[in-house]
Order: sequence, then C-alpha cells, then structure tokens
Amino acid sequence: MATLQSSDSKAIGSSRKRSSSQSLDDLVPKPQKKVHPPFPPTIFWDQLAEIPLTSNALRELRRRALVASYAQVTGQKVAQRDNCCVEQPVSVEASPSILKRIQRFAKNGGPDLSALRGHRALFEVSDNMSIRYDSTKLPSAASEKVYSSATPETMGPYDSAFQQHLIDYHIFPDSYEYPDGRLPPEPTNRRAILEALERPRASLSASTFSRADFHKFQRADKHAKTAREVFYTVIPTIEGEAADGRCVVGGIPFTNFDHLTNSTLVASSPDLFYGARPEQLDGNIRKELNGLVIPSTKHALPIAPNVFLQAKGPNTFLPGALLQACYNGALGARAMHSLQSYGQPTRFYDNKAYVLSWVYHCGTLRLFTVHPLPPPAELGGQLSFVTTHIKSWSMTGDYDYFLQGATAYRNGVDWAKQQRDEAIKEANVIAACKTAT
Repeated sequence: MATLQSSDSKAIGSSRKRSSSQSLDDLVPKPQKKVHPPFPPTIFWDQLAEIPLTSNALRELRRRALVASYAQVTGQKVAQRDNCCVEQPVSVEASPSILKRIQRFAKNGGPDLSALRGHRALFEVSDNMSIRYDSTKLPSAASEKVYSSATPETMGPYDSAFQQHLIDYHIFPDSYEYPDGRLPPEPTNRRAILEALERPRASLSASTFSRADFHKFQRADKHAKTAREVFYTVIPTIEGEAADGRCVVGGIPFTNFDHLTNSTLVASSPDLFYGARPEQLDGNIRKELNGLVIPSTKHALPIAPNVFLQAKGPNTFLPGALLQACYNGALGARAMHSLQSYGQPTRFYDNKAYVLSWVYHCGTLRLFTVHPLPPPAELGGQLSFVTTHIKSWSMTGDYDYFLQGATAYRNGVDWAKQQRDEAIKEANVIAACKTAT
C-alpha cells in the first residue's frame, strides 16, 4: 500500500532542502568586490618619491591638514574632559512605567545627544572625501615630500602624479626614456599596422563622402566646445556605421577589471571601446580570466577590448588625454595577452601590438599602440607595457587629410577585430581540448 505524504510534510521536506542548499551556498566564498577609488588614496601619495604640484596633490595636502587640525582639537577636548570632575550618580526612585520609558529611551545606546553637549560631533575624514574648507583657517603643515612644479595642473585624475605612478609600475607612456637613455622597444609589427590602416575603403571615396560633407565636419568640430559635443557631433563622422553595434560601447567604467598596479588608480572609463561579444569566448575561459578580460560588471557588454577612443574638447589638457590612452591601452594589452597565453606552458611574448588607442583633440586624431613586455624582476611577475605613437592626422586640415584619417580609424577597428577574434579562437580550441580530456 502506498504511503501518502501530507502537504505539511512536503512543505517541511522542501524547506529542509532549501535550507540545506542555502547553507551550502553560504559556504561557497563569493568573489571580493573590486574597489576603485574616485581619487588617489593616501598610499598613492606616500609611495611617490616626488610629488608634482597638481590639483590632486593640493587636495590631498589640504585633506591631511584638515585631519591634523581635527586631531588637535579632539586631543584638547579629551584632555579637558579628563580633567573634569565626574559627579556620582544620583539614586532616583521611579515607578515601573517610568523605568520602562527610560529603558526604551536608552535602548541601543540611546539617541544621538551630540547637539546637547555644546560642540559638534567629530567625524572621520576618509581618503576619498570631498571637503569644503576655509583655507585661511587651516594649520600650516610641513611636508616631507618635494613639490616640484610652479603652477598646478587641472586634468582630473590623469596628472603628472598619475604618470609617475604608471612609470613606477613600468607602464610607460609614449616617448619614455629609461634612466640610462635607452628607449623601450617599439612593436615589431608597426609597419604591418600602418599598411593595414592605409587600405582604401569604399565608404570613404569621393562618391560617398563629398567635400560638402567635409565642410560640415569642419563646422561641427569648430562649434564643439565640450568633450560631450565632440563625441556626439564630430566622432560619428569619423567612425561611420559600426558593423556590429553589440561590439562597441562607451562611457562604461571598467570596474570589473583587476587593478593594473596597487589598487590606487581610478577605474578607467574610455569614451568608446570595441571588444568581442561575450558569447564568443568559452564560458570556462570567461570564469578563469574574469578580471583580466571582462571590463564591466554588466556582463552583457563587450569583453577583451582592444580598441579605445578618447574624444576631448578644446579646453581639455592634452597630456591628460594621452595618459588615459596609455592607461586604457595597457588594460586592453593585458586582456589580449591573457587570451594569447591561455593554456600555454609559458607566457606569450612576441613584441607585437594588438591594441589601438586613439585620441581626438582639437581636430587632430592620434593613434597609439600598447604592447606588453616580459615583467622586470622588481615587479614580481607583473607585466610591463609600452605605449608607442604610430601616426597623427589633421582631420580638419583639408579634405584629403580627413579621408586618410577616417580610413585609418575604420581600418584600425577592422584590424583589431581580426586580432581579437584570432586570439579568442585559439583560446577556445585549447578550452575544448581541456574539456575533451
């Protein structure tokens, strides 16, 4: 005779299964969330041998002065409190109802009574706080560091201190020289890249892009006063229509990428980047190389980016944009290197570039490559990266210059896709062999 199971017993059984599975899930360690500071934290400045005089350096100096000022005031108040006579508690008889009200009033430490003590509540000043202050009231503080420049720079986080930090971690900007005068090696495929960029395109011929179209582009560039205007009114003419809109996106911070140095840099956020669709790469590889090839926590967005664009307005300080190009390119070069090294007995190095990083500023389109070098001994296995200027085009100079620059840009997107797809294809083959065995 079959045993009937009541609905209550079924509910209890399913509840036990859920609780068991939930407890097992709780035992599985969750990946630690990557934190990218909005501003350089204290350790960033402490590790610089020489601190340039930038807006960010002044901000950090004032933050430290403010912390020191509050610490001094706090010490004085604590000393005054310790010297005060403490009155003994007074015994008070109260009814049970009043005692309950007192207990409820004092629950969890009671309410915040700082306003009743005659002074403001002290607060903790964190590394990333934005502070309003009166500079005339800040205490003078002797700095142990050297501030080298005469005038402060204003370029967001991408300033001279940012550049020095990259160099300290062997991420070299364009035109860098070693202390002994040597130059980092250029990519051996530089000529091949230029040849690929110069191939004619049917979409950029005299019949498809007229001189009237060029003059319209000139006016758009002339009227664009901000980076946003440049991005929306100028760049589309250069870029043309993307072959696959799911492989290009912009304005997304790279908060899922592993830190490139020591966790003190802001998250990169290129104006535009091209990558592969996530489903192109084997799921196991995506899990293994997660923070190396997947830039965003929004996992439907492109992965393994190897084309980047920074579009800046006329009032933007150009060196900051060039540093962004270097930073973006290093992240992309690391992603490509991770794919090319996947399943290999040793890391993959061929001194070739597979990443293009573009900068558009004041009518000029600049192209840089970034490629990895074997890690120096002092970095303990961390990659070194070299940025190389390939060529520049005066896009507003004349009609022919524009055609050359736009052709190079569109060909560059296609060339980079070929390199990316080939790296993904080879990695997928290795992953399939692993699964088969």
